[in-house]
Amino acid sequence: MLIKNIHREFMLLNKEDRRNILLVAFNLFLVLFSYPLVRATSTAMFIETYGAKSTPVIWILSVVLLSLSVLLLNFLQKKRSVFFLYSFVSILTTIVFVVCNLLYAIDLKQIAYLYAVWKEVYIILLVHLSIGYLNSKVSHETARLTYGPLGALGSLGGVLGGLCVAKVIPFFNSMYGDGSGLILSGMLGAGIICITTILFHSENSFLVQREKPSPLNSIKNKANYVIIISLIVMLSQFVINLANFKFNLGVESYVSGAEGKGVFLGKIYSSVNFVSFIFQIFLIPILLKVFREQKVHLLIPVIFLAIFVSSSFSLGFAPVAIMFVAMKGVDYSLFSTAKEMLYFPISKEARYGAKYIVDMVVYRFSKMLISLVLLTFTSITFVNSMMALCLILWLILVVYMIKNFKEQSNE
Repeated sequence: MLIKNIHREFMLLNKEDRRNILLVAFNLFLVLFSYPLVRATSTAMFIETYGAKSTPVIWILSVVLLSLSVLLLNFLQKKRSVFFLYSFVSILTTIVFVVCNLLYAIDLKQIAYLYAVWKEVYIILLVHLSIGYLNSKVSHETARLTYGPLGALGSLGGVLGGLCVAKVIPFFNSMYGDGSGLILSGMLGAGIICITTILFHSENSFLVQREKPSPLNSIKNKANYVIIISLIVMLSQFVINLANFKFNLGVESYVSGAEGKGVFLGKIYSSVNFVSFIFQIFLIPILLKVFREQKVHLLIPVIFLAIFVSSSFSLGFAPVAIMFVAMKGVDYSLFSTAKEMLYFPISKEARYGAKYIVDMVVYRFSKMLISLVLLTFTSITFVNSMMALCLILWLILVVYMIKNFKEQSNE
């Protein structure tokens, strides 16, 4: 009954809101369909060539490249539309991935570094530009109503993309010989990214616009609030990337060969997106309808802590894989949606700028910090201890954040 009410309320939205929501929804479906193809391919190539313990270097380099990308986009956005920026990033990404796959195919294995680094950057840029555009167009109540189903369509793309990887690699291997499946899977992902350029556009996509304040200058009066959001995101990403590192070590030890890793990772990423889909289509609309954002944010670290504790009592790789799938699925769905709600108490201009800082800078800077630590401390005991500490600090910070959230809402 509640789902039917949500659908009815969506149909009552004005035509412009529905158009923007559907535009972003279908674009995210394709972007997240491409991601498992690209991610499984590039990760398998990198781990097979350099080993799982080298993955923190990728996370560090991705922050450097993302920082340069943010500075460039911040400059361009003063005069160019979000659609122009999206086209610029998606076309550049298509070219980079095609070149990387071709060079790897001729046995230039070192290209796996660039492939793995840009894979970390492009998804942040494209998702940010899509969601950031929608955040600036819809109201808080519309967002609460639609962001769960919106994310569900994106997650469905991720589920299908992951399943596609698991089928495409062995199929192409059987058709064209061993080694071709991984290359052609990556090429398919690049092609889908190119298609999104056509989907996500408007009539004035490439027109020069009146100069406007940059996103980074729009949050000066909301710095304290943005810092709180940033710290919550930072702790969440510490936890996720510690789980990811632990998972990568297991993949290296338990799954053999680049092709085998690619197929296995495709199935894992499909499972992650399936968990995310279930949350977004069934649970998030209900949670946001029944509870305020504060209670939802309190619930998230509690869920993560329960997943972590339950997986710590079992031995072997399976519990680690299950922990990774569960945490990543909740991160993509419940945490991602709840985080978006934190931007709405501030103005539209500050909202876009805050998302710019948090999603494009803090998100990856957090990954870089924990990567620097993991370059030195790689034991499972250390990883588990850090995860427990971060989860406790996250819960404490959310309690502190609730007061500030109320203050922002009342301004």
